Amino acid sequence: ASNVSQPKRPIGFQVKICGVKSVDDIRAVEAAAASQKLTAAVGLNFYPPSVRYLDPSESTTRAISEAAAQANLLRVGVFVNLTIDAIESICDSVGLDIVQLHGDEEPKVAAELIANGRDVIRAIKLPAAELTTTMITEKTSPWSAIGCHVLLDADAGAQHGGSGKSLNWETVGQWAHEHPNLSWALAGGINPQNVAESIQQTNAPTVDTASGVEETRGTKSAALIHGFFRSAASAM
Repeated sequence: ASNVSQPKRPIGFQVKICGVKSVDDIRAVEAAAASQKLTAAVGLNFYPPSVRYLDPSESTTRAISEAAAQANLLRVGVFVNLTIDAIESICDSVGLDIVQLHGDEEPKVAAELIANGRDVIRAIKLPAAELTTTMITEKTSPWSAIGCHVLLDADAGAQHGGSGKSLNWETVGQWAHEHPNLSWALAGGINPQNVAESIQQTNAPTVDTASGVEETRGTKSAALIHGFFRSAASAM
């Protein structure tokens, strides 16, 4: 399967704060990224059961997206099991730069979005325990082969992410060493206290957090966002 490890252009950001819900969240990410000279993205969650859900039809959602664009933050839409038409419609109406597929989608969905000119991140849900490099390769290869950026996340079951569980970073680091040209990101239980260690152990080019920078579930903390960027910058 070595032929699937083709060089991919990097995703274009080093830190992603997922599940933003207000313009204040955008301002905090903008300030934190600028202070640490890191490139950043924000995740807008369009999965209705999530505590971080944004209604794509509401003007507040559009305002969050516009604030992110003005702050030079890449806007990632997080989707779970929607049709391609629905994804395209939300991307165009809200204004999104990247599609993140976080459900049970087949690779053909990503392939069609890529053919339509979309950048696509595929969340790969991995077990928090008993992880092997072979398992990571088997799960990521069908997606990286078609040009997806892959996001390694701890399997949260029906929650589809945001569980706060961590992967075995040592195993992830070994896998990354075997696939030096892949564009990938690390998620799963990363917070200001452990993000530097996670980067050191895995050599992750991009880190992604949601619950790790929240004061209460679904509500971001500007102080934790700043702390996360500070710690990430110390290891990148």
